[in-house]
Amino acid sequence: MDEATVDGTQFARRLGVITNFLILITLVIFAAIVLEDVLKPFIIALGVYFILKPGADALNKTGFNLYLSYFTVLMLFLLLLVSSGYYSYSQISDLSSDEEKMAEYNDKLELRYQEMKDSAIFGSAFEEDSEDSNKTVNDHLVTFGVIEEGGDVSDLFGKALSFVGALGTTAITVLFFLMFIIFEAGLLPGRISAAYPGEANEKIKNVRAAIEESINVYIIVKTGVGVGTAVIAGIILASFGIDLWFLWALLTFILNYVPYIGSLIASVPPIILGFIMLDPGSVLAMGVLLIVNQQLWGNVIETKWCGSKLDISPVLLLIVAAFGFWLWGIVGMVLSVPFVVIFKIILENIEPTRPIAILMSERAPDLMEAYKEALADGVLTSKELENLDRIQHKMGFTEETMDKMAGLVAVNRAMESNFVTEDEKVLVMKAAELVLGSRHLKMIKTSLKAGVIDEHAMEAIQLLVARLEPDEEE
Repeated sequence: MDEATVDGTQFARRLGVITNFLILITLVIFAAIVLEDVLKPFIIALGVYFILKPGADALNKTGFNLYLSYFTVLMLFLLLLVSSGYYSYSQISDLSSDEEKMAEYNDKLELRYQEMKDSAIFGSAFEEDSEDSNKTVNDHLVTFGVIEEGGDVSDLFGKALSFVGALGTTAITVLFFLMFIIFEAGLLPGRISAAYPGEANEKIKNVRAAIEESINVYIIVKTGVGVGTAVIAGIILASFGIDLWFLWALLTFILNYVPYIGSLIASVPPIILGFIMLDPGSVLAMGVLLIVNQQLWGNVIETKWCGSKLDISPVLLLIVAAFGFWLWGIVGMVLSVPFVVIFKIILENIEPTRPIAILMSERAPDLMEAYKEALADGVLTSKELENLDRIQHKMGFTEETMDKMAGLVAVNRAMESNFVTEDEKVLVMKAAELVLGSRHLKMIKTSLKAGVIDEHAMEAIQLLVARLEPDEEE
């Protein structure tokens, strides 16, 4: 079979995978619309399962029974959930029943509204419609359906109170699904072994292990970063005297699972409350601190923790978040984005679907760029090695390809710096053993012992670079 035939067959196979993938996505969307009442609690339960799984796995490795591990982690999760829900409910209830505080909110909101109408920046927007000029802020809120006729700001807190209370009913259904998911997860590996015996079973085990490890890392990092962001956000809000600070911190934690925009959306309600109750300088300072907190945790700590940024197209995430919000509201937005990320992790660990995962990425993985970044200081750390392993897994590179690229980057860096680190010596020798004969190999080995690339080894080094270049035939 010639090369053109092989390429054509491969293209047809990948096109078939993409077509089947699109058909599957269409069916899933249709089912999500029609079966919302059934699928929503199930998907929430599945999301909770992924959050519990790393902790349960850690307990199981210490000798705990698998189901006892899940039960222990589930009880801790329920304790945190009930405690958080109760404290949030208490905050909202106390605030909504405080008539003096509600009157202060209404007065200050009306004052801020009048200040906006009189300001040079926003005043022109209110002057365009003469009928609106005499309306109060409550009248506008009624027009937009935010509150009912004759209501005021206290209605908003009343709605929030009802929402928190209604979560209890949903939680029972979710808990019911969750118990069955945990039970099913324990039995699934045995069924896979029975269905795919022999070599196929081993391959499926490896793929499943890679998927589980990637998902666990993602969940641990996002949960840890969410907790850190929420705790600092809560401290900032409490220090500025923002009411319901715990609720907004909890919202920050939940929406942190929506990358790029989640934490920013969570900052909107407390900033609005700050706009009503605080002076402009305090609101600005609070807003800056909240944004700095989000950027620090999201772009610095998270990247350092997991070794790389979230490699998924921001446009895709925004589309998914918008679609999830349209489909199931705020719950759909929170659930849809993490599941797309998890889905991408699954796709990139299965060879036939790997091209779809690459299409979903923010940019195509570049092996040479990754090695240049990793070897910038001449040393490969464990985090850098993990990142390179992820790229190898994602792109399906062989060990030989990895060794050749590592050797090329290492030898180029050594020639520029005129010094060879211990890690670079190992990488250069691995690559040289793959493409050079014994005479040139000996020349490079002798040179590397001295920690430099001298002129006597330059002939062998130039030959090595030429044979390692991606465009050159090996």
